[in-house]
Amino acid sequence: MTSSDTLKFLESLLAKDFKAEHHRRQPRKRAEPLIITLSRDFGAGGEALVAELARLLDLPIYDKEVLDRVAKKTRIDKIHLEHHDEDSAERISDLLYNLVFGTAATRHDYRRALIEVVTDLAKNDCIIVGRGAHLILAGRKVFRLRVVGSRPVCGERVAAELGIGQAEAERLVFETNNKRHKSVQTLFSDLYDECSLEHAINFDLVLNTDHLPPGNATPTVLVAAQQFGFEIFDLHQREAT
Repeated sequence: MTSSDTLKFLESLLAKDFKAEHHRRQPRKRAEPLIITLSRDFGAGGEALVAELARLLDLPIYDKEVLDRVAKKTRIDKIHLEHHDEDSAERISDLLYNLVFGTAATRHDYRRALIEVVTDLAKNDCIIVGRGAHLILAGRKVFRLRVVGSRPVCGERVAAELGIGQAEAERLVFETNNKRHKSVQTLFSDLYDECSLEHAINFDLVLNTDHLPPGNATPTVLVAAQQFGFEIFDLHQREAT
């Protein structure tokens, strides 16, 4: 579905609620921030989906920038914090962390700073990718999106993107998803009874992109966000700009 098709589809679905003619003249100013958190399986297309959402809704995306801000807040080199980040290969004990890096920082320090950074970002419209933001912002009016896919289908996409074989791509999908799961559980298991990324109740919308390609999922997410109670700027005006 092209961007033009997406806009036409959304207009037909949302015209009544949004009074489209009025919005074409003047975009609605949101009474509260529009916050979307993204949790995604590797190869499921979550990044591409939120990139399109960000373009249509004029929202900044925070991904690796979250870690940059945590590093600045804690005054610890970013390379050290990557051992706590979602892409880390494995968890290391706080004691070993201190011995190796010569710093008193622990995973709890990282989590404290991460919570502060995510909470601060959520004061304004934005999309936050990963890092357990869906848990950190639980209880607030935030649209929590998870994008998933089966290992074979995600592997197909990764193989095509990276130019590798299917078997290697599926192994990479499994390993990456496993790291993300472990990262969230390690950081938040003492705060939340059910923090697994497989616990669907922690999300407002879970999209399986096996049969709904990421490029065709934008209308579904936007309609769901509107039904969730968020006000969205006029998409025609966004497209025109």
